[in-house]
Amino acid sequence: MPIAALLFIAGSAAAHAAWNIRLKGTGDPETTANLAVITPGLFAGALVLGAWIAGLVQITPTAAVLGVAAGAAELAYFVTLARAYTGAPISVVYPIVRGINPLVAVGIGTLLLSEQLIGAQPWGVVLIIAGLVALRPPWQGLRQGISGTALLFAIAAGVLSAGGSAIERLGVLEAGPLPFLGLTWGVTGLLYLVIAQRRGLVWKTTPNLALTGSLIIGGHLLVMAAFAVAPLSVVVPLRESAILLVSGWGLLRAREASSAAQILLRATGAVAIVSGAALIALG
Repeated sequence: MPIAALLFIAGSAAAHAAWNIRLKGTGDPETTANLAVITPGLFAGALVLGAWIAGLVQITPTAAVLGVAAGAAELAYFVTLARAYTGAPISVVYPIVRGINPLVAVGIGTLLLSEQLIGAQPWGVVLIIAGLVALRPPWQGLRQGISGTALLFAIAAGVLSAGGSAIERLGVLEAGPLPFLGLTWGVTGLLYLVIAQRRGLVWKTTPNLALTGSLIIGGHLLVMAAFAVAPLSVVVPLRESAILLVSGWGLLRAREASSAAQILLRATGAVAIVSGAALIALG
């Protein structure tokens, strides 16, 4: 794999961890996600639209359709993620969301594309499943203040993230990282603006919102750059290294676990998911 791809993935993972921590740290993750994305999203969209009008970039009909699809997927992802964060700790939600990604990729490859798991990849699947079980042991039911609805939203966010990543990979190959970033986030920003108006929210930008929005879109630019030089099956699993950063913050800084046993179980689950994702990526 090119060194540039590894650097893009590492930067994307760090940005992704940072904005998720900021989002969870607010009192209202859904409203924060809404307002944080509007300004940078519309700005990115306007830049690409201007460049297209000036003839500086080419936007094919295929790229436009993929951009709309990716933008809608991002919106749905943020809505489900924010709702998951309102009912469960980040040390549980984030690993579930990110752990679903490689599992969905494996499912699509094996069930729809007739691909086969090779080398250590089957063990990667086993590790991810074991990690997910460790994060939310079935025998614990819905105790400890974690709602079942929040877990369902986390699973939905993971599926949407995986689907969005696949669309982004195709879009980047069609239009390039920067044009497709503008297409995707221009659509997401516009949709979020409509939602904000319907909810009666005041469209404003504060330094905190601007930073969160910049981390969101900057992280996606880095992952799109990685898609331009490396396959989806490698980029997505390796990006899940952010799980360790986010879970560590939730357990140690936010003190989300109430006992040493919980800390050990959630930390073990996070490490298992990251290890499994790496095995799937590297084979």
